[in-house]
Formats: sequence, structure tokens, C-alpha cells
Amino acid sequence: MGSEVDYKIVQGHYLLGGGQEANKYEFKIYRGHPDFERITVDSVCWTFYQAEDILTPIPAIIRVKGVFSERNIVRVKLAKEQQRGYPILPIVKVIDDFDFELLEYMFAVHNRFQSDLSRLGYDGAAKKQELGTQNIEKAKLYHDVHRLKSEGKSISEIARLQGIARNTVKKHLKASTREFLSEISYDSSQEYQRDIIEHLYADHGVSIRHIYNEVQKKYDNNIKVGYRQFARYVKKLREKHKIEKD
Repeated sequence: MGSEVDYKIVQGHYLLGGGQEANKYEFKIYRGHPDFERITVDSVCWTFYQAEDILTPIPAIIRVKGVFSERNIVRVKLAKEQQRGYPILPIVKVIDDFDFELLEYMFAVHNRFQSDLSRLGYDGAAKKQELGTQNIEKAKLYHDVHRLKSEGKSISEIARLQGIARNTVKKHLKASTREFLSEISYDSSQEYQRDIIEHLYADHGVSIRHIYNEVQKKYDNNIKVGYRQFARYVKKLREKHKIEKD
């Protein structure tokens, strides 16, 4: 076969009313798409919104930071898509006439909107009804392990298919649904994820105590999590986003 690939993998940041998101996500564009040959770094594109592994049908805009067409890279990315059981979001369209001045205006309006949220005392209470991304991942893994076992797969096969240790498979198979659900509870530190990530990206060497103090100031010393729990969550975010201290 030639060097052609059926897809390109695109990496980009979401452009939202509050600015460019720090997290970088992956997307795909298929051969035959009108913009397949012309998508490049700094292209602005329509796609759909995601947060970690939560996919939505909400239209959203990204700015492209990387385009990969090497056969090996594309094959590995598509294999991971198959393994984890949910798709890489598609690029819908490259926007030729994107108005960056309008985006700057949205930033300004967003800041006023944030002020209104603070003035009215909105604290994102609805988030308490959510499991949170990390626990959704755990729940999916627990479900997949039991599903594969019910299909007759051995512990070794399940470990290989899920990319986890055999002992982890045994732990999930041993736990009842009640026991598993008792382990995954809402971590209120997640309400401050954006604040934490902003501090980590601004200064890779910043201390956890400094972040905690700054977040306390921002929310008038009324955040809903203790320092030790907060510190554990910061460490998880460092590992997840590969933000190492300089």
C-alpha cells in the first residue's frame, strides 16, 4: 500500500468565552473531507465539545496546534480509540473567516458574566450530582472488566485488553457493585480544577500551599475542601497533565 492514510489526527485547544482552554485534545478528520488537505497548525475549526473523556454533541471551536498524518501515529491513535470504547471527535469544518476580534469581545463579556456569578453567590452546586471524570473512568473500567469476564475472557486476557495489571482485574472482579460504588464519591476539589491548572501552567514550580492559599483568597476563604484532600488532587492533576516541576 502507499503512504496515504484514511485519517489525520488533529490536536487542538478549545476557544471558549473565557479564553483558550489549557487542556489539549485530539480530533480526527477523514480522507474525502473537503478540508482534509488544507487543515494546518493554527487553523480554526468547528467540532464538538469534550471534557476529559466526556463527549457532547455541543458545537465548539478549536485552534489547531498539531496535525499528524504519519501512518504509524494514526494507527496507534485509532487503536486506542477502539480499546477505550469511545471515539475521537471529528473535525466538522475549517473556518476561513474566523473573527478573533469577536472572540476577544466574548472574553470581556465572559469576565462580566463571572462577576455576576460571584455577586449572586453561585457555587456550581449542581456539580455535586456528578460523579466526576476520574470516577466515571473507574466506573467504566469496572463495568468493562465484569462484561469481559461474563464473555468468558480469562484474567490475563482482560488485563491485556484493558491495559491494566492482573491484580487490578482481580480486585474489580472481587468487589460487589455496592462495594465499588462506596469507593467512588464526589471529590469537592474538582470544583477548583480550572483554578489549580491555571496556577500549575503559570508556574510549574508553584507549591501546593501557595495554590491552596490563592484559591482560598479567590473564594473569600470559603472553599469546601481541606488542605490534605486538596493537595492529593493537585498531585493527581500534575500527573494527569504531565506538569512537572522545573
